[in-house]
Amino acid sequence: MPLESLLTLVEKLRERIDVHGPALRQNEALTRYVLIDPLLRELGWDTENPTLVIPEYKGVGGSADYALFNDDKPLMIVEAKKLDTSLRNEKVLTQGLAYCQRQGTRYLSVTDGRRWEIYETHKLASIDEKRIVEFDLKSQAAAEVCLKALALWEIRVSNDVANGRLSSDEQKWQPLSKLNPQRGSRPPIEVRFPDGSDVRIKAWRWLLVEVVRWLINNRHLTQSHCPILKTPRSKRYTVSTQAVHSDKKQFTSPARVESLYIETNTSSRGIAKGCRTVIERVGQDPAQFKVRFSLP
Repeated sequence: MPLESLLTLVEKLRERIDVHGPALRQNEALTRYVLIDPLLRELGWDTENPTLVIPEYKGVGGSADYALFNDDKPLMIVEAKKLDTSLRNEKVLTQGLAYCQRQGTRYLSVTDGRRWEIYETHKLASIDEKRIVEFDLKSQAAAEVCLKALALWEIRVSNDVANGRLSSDEQKWQPLSKLNPQRGSRPPIEVRFPDGSDVRIKAWRWLLVEVVRWLINNRHLTQSHCPILKTPRSKRYTVSTQAVHSDKKQFTSPARVESLYIETNTSSRGIAKGCRTVIERVGQDPAQFKVRFSLP
């Protein structure tokens, strides 16, 4: 899996700690917004998607700053602190672990935005032995941080595999020509283009955006192909030179690549279909574009 974007983010977060440290040490909400949310999103936990992440989660006997979901059940609870708050408060950890055990939640993470610690809540061991991952954005090399941070990604992916939500075929590359996601399906983690290049994605909408970007960069898609209708009889566009549909309504969720606008307000199935429509419109083969849903 490409690590370039994660490495770039880690460097950016380190800079934010240096520049905004005094404010972050006084404000938990700001720490979450500036440091914690971006890392969660980069690692596949879309903080704007309540099927994956619920902030201020109300559970049995208490609440949590974040609950990261696998289907309809929390897979990990995340407790957030102000920057440079101690993460090793035994009373707080004991309460957090007990809370997770009541929920049937397998993992607990505690973070101040700079340091992250992940605990396996049901492991029969001392608190220190329950700690399975820890990393520090500032005191460790950025590459080392990235490798350890991937535990937050791998916990989600490996849990899907263990519970049979990803078949053996889905763990490999799938051609876009055969991609038919169901409602609520998790997005792929990468898309591969006909030239063999790969791009990591974090949400369904980015699959369409990155396909369009590749087509533009490789001079397959130009303004002359636009507008590209969602369907032959539709009044709505998938790609156009302006963020306005034929019925004069503005794009609901536009994304811009170069001089073209992409309407990304559609379902996962609509995204897959939109990709195929755009690819075929410029004379390319959707079977040559592939996605995968897990690490190899």
